[in-house]
Amino acid sequence: MSQHLNLEPADARQMPLDELLALSWQTRLSSRPACFDAVYPGRTLPVSVTGTGCSLQCAHCGGKYLEHMVDVQYLEQALLNKNPSSILLSGGCDSTGRVPLVPQIDRVRRILAQTGRHFGVNAHPGIVDRNEAQAIAEFATVISFDFVLGDHTIQAAFGHSRTGRDYIDAFRNLRRGRALVVPHILVGLYKGQIRGEYRAVEFLAREGVDRVVFIVFMPTPGTRWERLSPPDVGEVLRLMAWTRIANPRMKIALGCMRPRGEYRRSLEPAAVKAGVDAMVLPHGRALEEARKLGLSITRKEECCAFA
Repeated sequence: MSQHLNLEPADARQMPLDELLALSWQTRLSSRPACFDAVYPGRTLPVSVTGTGCSLQCAHCGGKYLEHMVDVQYLEQALLNKNPSSILLSGGCDSTGRVPLVPQIDRVRRILAQTGRHFGVNAHPGIVDRNEAQAIAEFATVISFDFVLGDHTIQAAFGHSRTGRDYIDAFRNLRRGRALVVPHILVGLYKGQIRGEYRAVEFLAREGVDRVVFIVFMPTPGTRWERLSPPDVGEVLRLMAWTRIANPRMKIALGCMRPRGEYRRSLEPAAVKAGVDAMVLPHGRALEEARKLGLSITRKEECCAFA
């Protein structure tokens, strides 16, 4: 397979999809364990440090995903009621793209300690400076970092003045700590179009990243981009397949954010063949495909960043 490891993104985007998927599957067979993680993250409690508030109100999110999280002020009771084994500590962003986790770390640490149990912590910090990154990386078990390089994409989706350079700096600062940093790439973040995603993967590979989570833009009711279309399924598959071919040893997951319905039924079984190692809430067709291809299925019950 060595002759395929230098496949350029432009070539991957022009190659017949069936041929590209065949190459990615062969790469997976020769480089990855023959197992597939089916992730059902019910044991991870999503917690928001800002309640339902978000200053940015990003075009693709609009704070809608905060509505399903537990407000940090109710964390103690939620731990008793839901009995999780880990938490996702996130929240809305301030105007600079930062999730204000640091002011809440001592409070959250104290509440977790009072239970007498150990909890994994998946932190979702947004763009942070070096001191904030150090505090978060020393507290968290893993860090889910939304990684974007394209300046135009950042401005269109988030509406702040940050640049790809700021994301690089925050990513590197977070990696200085003890927590495992797991980059998340939102495919189609620029109005449902694939733009800088290949470049983002290339950068992360050069940085020595050994795992990445892909999520997919889904038009969400009540947001500014609710009437846009998600990225073409075939183009999403091309990105994942190319990532597998170019990075045989990288663990690749398809995360929880992605369109439902027929889109999901088309994407997920093919994503298994594209070479993903894990999938959150996989459709039955994806599990059937994994079994058909000879993969053993392992059920996991926390955020895929922990896996």
